[in-house]
Amino acid sequence: MRHIQQMLTVMTPFPHHIEASATLAVAAQMMDEHDIRHLPVIEAGDIFGILSERDLERAKTPGHSLSEETELRVGDICTQRPYFVDISDPLDRVLDAMVEKRLGSVLVLREGELAGVFTAVDACSLLAQTLREQFPHPTPGTEAA
Repeated sequence: MRHIQQMLTVMTPFPHHIEASATLAVAAQMMDEHDIRHLPVIEAGDIFGILSERDLERAKTPGHSLSEETELRVGDICTQRPYFVDISDPLDRVLDAMVEKRLGSVLVLREGELAGVFTAVDACSLLAQTLREQFPHPTPGTEAA
């Protein structure tokens, strides 16, 4: 009998993170270098929030109050109340919470410490993998039933 996966098996472990005091330019460069869209934000050794690619874009929008500042820091624009889950939480419950709360990402904790991150892109990747396993593509040259 198969069981629903726990976050431990589907999260991105040991995610890159950034200090709340870092500049937006440093954050954008880090995200670009590592091809990621979310960065946990740390302040004084504790999880402060999460920065998304969307947060960076919003700060650049002309006329947006944040775009008028010259020295914005990551802590100024990140989501300061990220959603936390535990490594043992089942995937279906986390997905339900992400849908209900319209979350693009969750931070995964192990005994209160950052252990990983799970994003909507990760969820789409898992769905695609599951669909391929359940409904394989027909071999070229054969008829689909």
